[in-house]
Amino acid sequence: MNIVTMIIIAALAAFVIFLLAPALLIFFAVFGRKKAVPFEEYDMEKFKNHYYIPYLGRIAEAREWLKAKPHTEVDVLSYDGLTLRGDYYDRGTHRTAILFHGIGAELYTNLSAHARFLYKSGFNVLLACHRSHGRSDGRWTTIGIREQYDVLSWINRAQELGAEEILLYGVSMGGASVSYASDKLNGTAVKAMVIDSGFYSVYEQMRRDVRKNHIPGIMVPAQRILARLFLRVDIKSATTDSLAHARVPAFFLHGTNDETVEYRWGLANYNACSSTKKLLLVEGAPHTLSILKNPEKTEKELTDFINIYFN
Repeated sequence: MNIVTMIIIAALAAFVIFLLAPALLIFFAVFGRKKAVPFEEYDMEKFKNHYYIPYLGRIAEAREWLKAKPHTEVDVLSYDGLTLRGDYYDRGTHRTAILFHGIGAELYTNLSAHARFLYKSGFNVLLACHRSHGRSDGRWTTIGIREQYDVLSWINRAQELGAEEILLYGVSMGGASVSYASDKLNGTAVKAMVIDSGFYSVYEQMRRDVRKNHIPGIMVPAQRILARLFLRVDIKSATTDSLAHARVPAFFLHGTNDETVEYRWGLANYNACSSTKKLLLVEGAPHTLSILKNPEKTEKELTDFINIYFN
């Protein structure tokens, strides 16, 4: 074996060991199927510093309150043949709120407080489980990019269930899914949308996450390449591109103490949105928990917004 061959082999080995293998591990961890565990089952010692911990009691209370209400499991077929599942709380009204959770989140832990508020506000509530999460089918998540089309499928399903006026409410990845779908809502029954703690793009969010976790930055463009190859999506796609063509009124909600999705991305989404819009920044609120950090202000502002667009 000559020296040139040895150098090539060594270079290929280094590529596999130091770039390709770690990139693939990250890819499967980020985009692979999620198995969310309710916070009630978490190792509290391990997660004692998690931002959810101070709110667990109120989350559990909202969860118990909501689950005690009559509801049924519903499903819908996605555009690419996956069965997506959710829970439907029917109040017998003509207006329905469809709620979308964050990545890796357990449906009720993530959405119960928001769903309880909307139920009490006179909406039927449909809790939608994202593809590759919980009871829904799917091997891969695209963190909002393909999920935007699932939003449209759930809108159709809500109309089949009798909805004449629809409110979309997305938190974190759910908010991004709604944002990506925002330019496709014209002509639907959607009267308004709430984007709570939504990010700007998967790519930018990953850049922040790798810095936070001291992972080499080269892993982010590597994820973009892998996502193009295996998932046929571009993770650099920005929510602002869709919001720039939105026509449905939008309420943007973000906590100033959000350490998961910086609130500057909430501002970017708000500024890009071309429809009638409102922005509420909740002082000191962590990621997706504005409604628990300051329920009086958040619920009042949401109620005022809802009352403009729903009969």
